[in-house]
Amino acid sequence: SPPSRPCRSTEWKRLWQMVSGIHYETPQESVLQELMKVSSELQAGVLQFKPKCASDIQLSQLLRDKKEEKLLAFTERLQELLDLESQQCWDILCYYLTHEYRGTASLLTQLISTETGMAKLHEDIRHYYSLERMIVLKIVKNLLLFHRVPHHPYQQQYLAVVERLTLPRLRDSYLEQLESLIAEMPPRKLMAGECFHSVERLVAWSERNAREIVEVLHILLLLAEHLPMGLAQIKRIFNACKQHSFGRMQSYLDDGVPYHRDLVRSLGFAELVLLLKCWDFERPEEQAELIAKLSDELQAEIALMHHRPEHGPVLLAWMMMRLRGTNDAEDAASLLRCRQFGKRALDLRCFEQLNELVAHPMYDDDSLVSRIARRTIYNLLGHMCDLFDGDGSCARYSGIYDLLCGLVAYPQLAKDFCNREDDGARSLYKTLLENFPLDFTNLAKLAQALSKAGQGNYIKGQLEALPIMAILYDENLQLREVGADEFELTASVEPFPRIDYTIPAGTTCTAIQHPSGCYMHFRTQVNFFDALHHEINCLLRETSLLHGDYESSERIQRVQSGLKFLKGAVQRSRTISEVSVEMVHPTEMCIELLHKFKSVQCPPASLLASCLDVCTALLPLVDEEIFTRISNLGILPTVSEKGEYDIKHYATAMGVGFEPRFLGSVIDNVEKKNERYEFLLSYLCFLRTYTKLKRNRAMQLEVPGLIFMLRDVFPHLQAWHFRLPQEKQKIFFEILSYICDILDVVGNENVSQCPDRELLLKICIYSLLNLDNGLILLKFVGVGNAYVQYTMELESNWMQQQPYGLTMLVRLSMRILMQLLRLKDRIYENRDQLSPLEALIYTQPKQRDTLRIISTVCSYMCNIFDRWLPLLACRLLKRIAMEFKMSLLACLDMEADQIRLTFIQKLPDELESDSIKMAILELVDACIAKQPGVTEAFFKVNYNQDTKNRSLMGTPNIGDSIVKYMKEFLDALCSEPLTVQEELPSKVMTIYHSLWKHNLQILVEDLLKRKDFWQKLTAPLFADLLPKVRIYTQLLNIISIEVYTGNGSNAALLDVVTKLFQAPHFESWLNFIFNLPKEPASPKPNGGDDLPDWICRLQAFKDLIVIMLKKQPKFMTIPESQFKLMAQKCLKVLVDRSFYPEDMRPFIILAELYVFLLLQFKHSYTNSADEEQELMEQLLQLVSRVCSCYDDLHVRAKEACLAIVTKCAHLYAGLLVRDASISLRFLNSVLSIICSELHYMENSVASDTPITVDNTTSKSSTNSLLLCLNLLKAVATIFHNDGPGNWDLPFVSVRLFQRLLCCVSQTLPLVSKQHLSVQLLDVLIVFAKSHCSVEFLHCDIGSYLWLRLKPPKELIMSRLDFSKPVASTKQRWTAEQWWPVYARGVEFVTIIYEKHRQCFLKPTIQFVGIHEKTLMDVLQLSQQSLEPAAMQMIKAVITFVASLSEDHKYWQQEHKSSLQSIMLSVQGLFCHTSSLFHQHRNLKCLLAGRHSQLEVLRSTESLCMDDELIAACNDLTEIIIYCTKSFLRFSPDLVNLLCSNIYESHRWHPILDVKFGAPKMSQETQTLTFGMVLNMVNIYVKALNMQNHGFSEVPLNTLPNVERGADAADNDETDIGRGNQTTRTFSKSLSTTSISSVSCPASELLANMDGQLCLLALEHLTMLVASQGICVLRSQQVETRWKQIVRREISNELMVYHEFVRRKVIVDYRENRGPWMRRKQGIFKLKFHDPAKGFAAASSSRSTDIVRRSASAAKDLRVNVVRRQHLQQQLRTPSPHKFDMSHDISAISAQTGVQNAAAMVTPDSRKRLYPNIMFGNTFLEEELATIEVQFFPPVSDQGFCEQSQVQLVEEDYLQLMSFLFSVMPHCE
Repeated sequence: SPPSRPCRSTEWKRLWQMVSGIHYETPQESVLQELMKVSSELQAGVLQFKPKCASDIQLSQLLRDKKEEKLLAFTERLQELLDLESQQCWDILCYYLTHEYRGTASLLTQLISTETGMAKLHEDIRHYYSLERMIVLKIVKNLLLFHRVPHHPYQQQYLAVVERLTLPRLRDSYLEQLESLIAEMPPRKLMAGECFHSVERLVAWSERNAREIVEVLHILLLLAEHLPMGLAQIKRIFNACKQHSFGRMQSYLDDGVPYHRDLVRSLGFAELVLLLKCWDFERPEEQAELIAKLSDELQAEIALMHHRPEHGPVLLAWMMMRLRGTNDAEDAASLLRCRQFGKRALDLRCFEQLNELVAHPMYDDDSLVSRIARRTIYNLLGHMCDLFDGDGSCARYSGIYDLLCGLVAYPQLAKDFCNREDDGARSLYKTLLENFPLDFTNLAKLAQALSKAGQGNYIKGQLEALPIMAILYDENLQLREVGADEFELTASVEPFPRIDYTIPAGTTCTAIQHPSGCYMHFRTQVNFFDALHHEINCLLRETSLLHGDYESSERIQRVQSGLKFLKGAVQRSRTISEVSVEMVHPTEMCIELLHKFKSVQCPPASLLASCLDVCTALLPLVDEEIFTRISNLGILPTVSEKGEYDIKHYATAMGVGFEPRFLGSVIDNVEKKNERYEFLLSYLCFLRTYTKLKRNRAMQLEVPGLIFMLRDVFPHLQAWHFRLPQEKQKIFFEILSYICDILDVVGNENVSQCPDRELLLKICIYSLLNLDNGLILLKFVGVGNAYVQYTMELESNWMQQQPYGLTMLVRLSMRILMQLLRLKDRIYENRDQLSPLEALIYTQPKQRDTLRIISTVCSYMCNIFDRWLPLLACRLLKRIAMEFKMSLLACLDMEADQIRLTFIQKLPDELESDSIKMAILELVDACIAKQPGVTEAFFKVNYNQDTKNRSLMGTPNIGDSIVKYMKEFLDALCSEPLTVQEELPSKVMTIYHSLWKHNLQILVEDLLKRKDFWQKLTAPLFADLLPKVRIYTQLLNIISIEVYTGNGSNAALLDVVTKLFQAPHFESWLNFIFNLPKEPASPKPNGGDDLPDWICRLQAFKDLIVIMLKKQPKFMTIPESQFKLMAQKCLKVLVDRSFYPEDMRPFIILAELYVFLLLQFKHSYTNSADEEQELMEQLLQLVSRVCSCYDDLHVRAKEACLAIVTKCAHLYAGLLVRDASISLRFLNSVLSIICSELHYMENSVASDTPITVDNTTSKSSTNSLLLCLNLLKAVATIFHNDGPGNWDLPFVSVRLFQRLLCCVSQTLPLVSKQHLSVQLLDVLIVFAKSHCSVEFLHCDIGSYLWLRLKPPKELIMSRLDFSKPVASTKQRWTAEQWWPVYARGVEFVTIIYEKHRQCFLKPTIQFVGIHEKTLMDVLQLSQQSLEPAAMQMIKAVITFVASLSEDHKYWQQEHKSSLQSIMLSVQGLFCHTSSLFHQHRNLKCLLAGRHSQLEVLRSTESLCMDDELIAACNDLTEIIIYCTKSFLRFSPDLVNLLCSNIYESHRWHPILDVKFGAPKMSQETQTLTFGMVLNMVNIYVKALNMQNHGFSEVPLNTLPNVERGADAADNDETDIGRGNQTTRTFSKSLSTTSISSVSCPASELLANMDGQLCLLALEHLTMLVASQGICVLRSQQVETRWKQIVRREISNELMVYHEFVRRKVIVDYRENRGPWMRRKQGIFKLKFHDPAKGFAAASSSRSTDIVRRSASAAKDLRVNVVRRQHLQQQLRTPSPHKFDMSHDISAISAQTGVQNAAAMVTPDSRKRLYPNIMFGNTFLEEELATIEVQFFPPVSDQGFCEQSQVQLVEEDYLQLMSFLFSVMPHCE
């Protein structure tokens, strides 16, 4: 017996989830343990809840003991409401507040403080209490349902509990509860002023009482099944049922309320079934004594029961019990009384009542309770047929066949029915066979019911060969009597006109009189489908006679019932061959019926629905034919072709092009009036079935069907009236299911290949994202867990949901909403744009959010009846968290502890399913990325212990954070690293990964502080490596992020990384990482981003290595051996993956990784020649594979491979040029790649399309083009320096140079290709410096470049247009963009001209003529800007002019005006440049550029000498040098002036004006003066003095006939090292000593200028002064006074120069004479120079000169001016009578001509303008070839004499010039 006051040890609601078996994931031991704990409570049932008067404990005393006196008033009212004793009342309150209450703590305080709030809270607690009571009964019911079901997971546990409780004790306890509940009095009526809503509470009590009675009755029914009731129990049950008249005496239930009416019916049915079960004795002869006692005890009371419908089944069952269990059948009087009971039962329509019972939702399932009820009624029906159906009279009872069909529609009874032959209800079936086809409808319904129950094949076989053909007697029948009521047919009869069926003559028949006439039963076989065909034919003939009265037409009912069976028969046919010939005709007649009735005014919708159902069943067999016939009928909706309208016209309510046709009219005119929608349901079924076939007829059927549903049905369905509420839910279910099918199936397809299906998907998404349909969808989602759970509570079977119930609709709606949010970008290209549906969901602020969708979705987490709702809720919240751009926390309207209670508390609970835990972890992961507020709640951030608001529950700060769960994961991971292959641990690791990914490691700061954190977290990295595990990728990413963001002080992480890179671990990891599958990864449907684990792992490993390389050696350095091993393996795998072009992803990752590895090597990483050869072979294979499929490669693969090839070409240049076969293979592959890129570039340039495009879809990009050009430059440089002589043949064969020129020609005018133009010109410059330059002579450079190099028109026009520029999206040229292009173009022309002067002179002059104005503008640009690009362009142009001025005579002949204009511009450039040495602020402004000059001018701070100014002065010095070289071409040759006896003064005109002094800064038009040049001489002298310049005695001329010894070579090396000075950076520690008194720039500036440049400028300027000074002094036109001024000023101004020479050059005056002693160049004998060795000597001298001058190779402008001028003059006018002035030739020597050739070879004097371009040495082979060499006959004298040769050095030249300037003032 139950205890007096059971102590509640657990919450019943939670216990239900654990032990019910809904989730089937609770451990069996836990189920048994929990059930055993509450076994006594389960036995006590609802009696464990004691009334208020059952205990002496006062509520006030209890609250005083618990120190909760403030809750006394609230709790007292609650106790009055619940009628519970004090302790249980307090427990209920505590459990509710702890586990059920979902509001905030502040809201709870408000509810308790107000009367209205208190009433609401009381109502919620009352509902919770009612649910607790019901769950107790449900658990007991579950025990009894499944304790003998072998396949149930908890069957053994249930059985153990039932055996402990024992069935008799349960029976007695629940009989007592039944009596107690029926006799229970309602709570007293509350006074009006005492509380609100008293009537509603009384009604709620009555509803609860009725539901509990029903559950107790079901428990008793189950007990009766397992333990038959005795006399006492049956009497108690009967009396209890009679006490309240089978539920009709239930108080406060209103029969006008549908739910109350159904509740009363449920109560009556439950009591009725229990009584019938008690009287259903399987073997009545064994229970005769009990039956007799029952008859005696209850006879009198049963005899009085004949007033209510429920009395009919009672009377029928009582009659059958007495007839079977007693001898009443033998006693006439007793039999008469029994028949009277039967008569009363029939009068009360007992079979119709029983049919209603069987069809009631409470028994319309497959539960044990329903099976017991149906079996009991089936037994009753069978017993009745055995006793009373010998003549077939039972078939005439009203409703008996409907009852039989309802019973045999379930498998167990259908099987029993088919196995019986003669007894039981089988006699009813035989009666139908005898009366067929007259009783056609009942047989068709019975056959349909048996087919539904799985007996379709059996019943189909029966119906295809029915034994009897019954015909209503007709006088036309020709019969012959052969006996009593026996006849024989004398002539054949065709009962079915126009059907091939005949009753042959001689067939016997029996005549039987029926109320409707005489039936002739012919003994011949007949096919049911022939009869159906006949019925359809009759219906078609009789249509006009029905006059629109289709509802009452018996013919239509017969046809409809036959078609329903036909539909089932066709559905079971797997192939068309299984459809018999007789079945074919009725199926075709369905089309005829549809065609016939579509044109009537009010067609029979149910009949048309049956016809369409048959067509639907035929679709899987003959879909094309059915679709064609249905389409031709024109009954289904249609839509016009999509070319006319866009998707919005289709999807909106306008429905442009849409026609609902016959379907719409049937619904509006017929079905809405009848409140039945059978045709609509049939159409939905047809639509769904055809859609699943995927026949690509979207525009013909699916699109119009979807538009019809979303336009005419779904938005309005809620307002339609329904006769059956289940039908509305079924329509909603079908529509939502179809939408799900589209979103799931079509949404995951590649719909781009099928425009119609894409349109179908877009219409669905667009319509639902708008409010017409979206609001209906949200209403389903927003039903809320409270209502969903309440509707489930009202169901009798909690273990099995209705297929079309509200829960299923909510689930479908949530799935659809998730898919809509996922597929939104199919409609909205901008995902940030909110659709109307999203705007409604994300309504802010929350006070305006009436639907509260997000908080409602969260409420489904607490559903206890459906395992999918919490999962869907979590997944939907995850999707919302990912898509929502605002705070999800605000929409949840929950406090942090409530959030943790709702979600996080489920994680450590072992009783929760893994699926819900994984969904919660996925939600946490999504919130980490997008929702910081919810993330803080999950991780319990900034929430201190606060007991103030939670004192009611006694649990302060409820809910542990997820960090605790993550800590447990770490511990488990450390103890068992292989745990990572399980799903739950992988989700936890995903959270760790997200924290690091979003830089939120601080959320787990407590874990990070633990010393063993990294050791535990990374434990899987050092355990057995498992494939297909994502955790390795996440760990590598975490380590990478930590290394990248850390400062290198994390010792624990360093230990882990160091361990990872140790040889054994790292080698195994390399094998694991590079173990790639040979087949490509299969792409995910709908383009999902879930990459295979091995690709993610490879990418993570690459990222880690790149970050480690970036951080080394600060963090750690990867060991060299491991690094080389990784490089070798990476290249090997990379080559292997190049053979799988189907999937380029791993190839791209490997290639990029190898690029980063190669960048760490400065030289080859191989250890031997064999390894190097193997590596080169792999590289060649890679290049070959890349070359073969280059056009199909992804752009990232191209870029990485080009970088690899370029870097390897530098690393292995020696091997490339050494092995001819390798060179050939390499060049051919590289050339193929270059040609591919050039082809793409040509196409792109021709169409002026941007090259840089999205890398995800592009096959080329600007980067790949630039890398390709860099590769081309690298190859040209490598093979030009050391390659074979014919290395350029492959390039010539493909006309590479002409294609490059062509591309440049097309890109130059395009501003979008400016960067590409610059790179192409760089490539041309590289080739121009090589011996490939001769190829350009054959390419007609002028036609490609001369006009294209002119500035763009828009740039020229912009100088003249002073209006405000109009805003435009089109890119326009700017001067800054054009300068680098033009500079490189001019440099390219300069190089070609210098190398091929004679051949290229005429095109060069043509270039000058075309670009005269542009060249002048460039030379004058120094007055506007000296930005880096402008400076480089000016230097390029002045270099070109200086070079071209050597041929000034030809220039003057061809284009005199350009020569004069350009030289004037050069003069202005020199003047302006020299003035800038005194105008530092102006120079600073020019350097800042045109857009920043104003800021420099506004600055009032003193100017600081920085590196920028120093570099600018060096550049200006170069410009001055080139300007001076240009002037020297127009000035007399100094050697001629000094050595020639004749001076032709008429040939020369002075260049320098006779003016002295510093230039005037305010003078606008400056002329070139002696003072200006002399001022620059003094500036450079001062600079050399400030730098303490020392001379290295580098020889200026060579001695080709002298063999130099080792000592001389050593001395030269010393000189070279001493003379190799580099540009110094700015420094303040300078010497301010100066020997000049003239005005000079600041000392800091001069001291940091390039000394070599200063010396070179000094040499050129002194030569110009000397030449012009002598020219003026010798000129006849210059007055003597001016000559005297020139002598005086030269003498005065060059005092600084003379002092410099005296102190630095003349040996006698040098400081520190020891180190500066003049090196004697020696006296050498002249040797005879063999003419045959002339060119060899020239080559030798050239190489010697190159070595000697290498000290200043970077600044090659420093030359021997005198010697250079003389050699250039000789090149212009070769003559055998000219001698090398650097040699003293003996008059005795006869060989003079050949010796001159050696001295004429000098290195290139042009300075490199662009640091990023490698210039080669320029040679003068062509020029030398043009010199005419004179050979003299050899003499017989000896080949040498004793005269000496002198070798000059720099100091000699400076001293010579000093002597010259000293002599000039004193000579005439």
